[in-house]
Amino acid sequence: MVEVVFLGVGGWLSNPLYGQSGILVLGSDKTILLDAGEGTLERLHKCVKIDVNDLDYVILTHSHGDHVLGLPTIAQHLRHQLKVVGLRETLEDLRKIFEALHVVNKLQQLTLKEILPEGLEELESGVRLKWVRAKHVIPSISVVLEIENVKIAYSGDTSYNPEFLDIAKHADLLIHEFSIPQGMQDLTEVLGHTAVTDFERVVRASKPKRIAPIHYYLEAPKLNLESICNNVELVIPTPCSKLSF
Repeated sequence: MVEVVFLGVGGWLSNPLYGQSGILVLGSDKTILLDAGEGTLERLHKCVKIDVNDLDYVILTHSHGDHVLGLPTIAQHLRHQLKVVGLRETLEDLRKIFEALHVVNKLQQLTLKEILPEGLEELESGVRLKWVRAKHVIPSISVVLEIENVKIAYSGDTSYNPEFLDIAKHADLLIHEFSIPQGMQDLTEVLGHTAVTDFERVVRASKPKRIAPIHYYLEAPKLNLESICNNVELVIPTPCSKLSF
C-alpha cells in the first residue's frame, strides 16, 4: 500500500493554517518527502508520528523558502544520511541557506544528489522519478514519482505547462498548485504560477484519477469537476489529510 500525507498545502501567502509545501509519500519500505517548507518537522510528528530518521529521500522542486526552509530544522535531528535530490541551483541555494543560518555543519547529514533540468531515474528498486523543467521564476522542476506501481505527479510551482501534464497523464494522483486567483490570471507567466481558471484545462490535459489542488493564494479556491469529467475525483486536501492507494 502507498499512502500520501499532505503535511502542508499552502504557500508563503496562504492562510498560515494551511502550512507550507510538504507532501509525504509512504511506501511499504520507502519514505519520500516532496519539498519541505517551514513547519515540516512539526507536521511529520503531528500528522504521521514518524521520526525524520525514517525519511529516505527529500525531493526539492526549487529553492523558494516555502519549499525548503523546513530542511535545516530537519537536519538538526538527523542521525543518518538523508538523500536530497534537486537541481544544481537548488542545492547551491540550500548550501547558502545553511551557511546563513550558521548550521553549515549539518550539511554533513545530507547526501546531495544533483539532477539535470529534465530526466528519468530509478532511485531505488520499485521507485522511479521522472521530471521536467517547471515554468517558474527561478530554476524549478515538476516531478512524477512512481512507487509500487502508483503514479504520483507533483507540479511544485509552475505556470500552465503542457510538458509536465504530458508526463503526468493518467496519474493515480495529480497534486497541482493553483496559486493565481480569479481576476489575476494575466499574471501567471510573470509570477510562474497556475491560475484557478486553468483548472479545467489542467484536468483535461492530464486526465488523472484524482486531482488535489494545493498552494493556495489566500484561501482554498472553489473548484468542481461537474463540467469536466466524471471519471476524475477532486480531493481538497488539508494539513494532515491522507490518501491511500
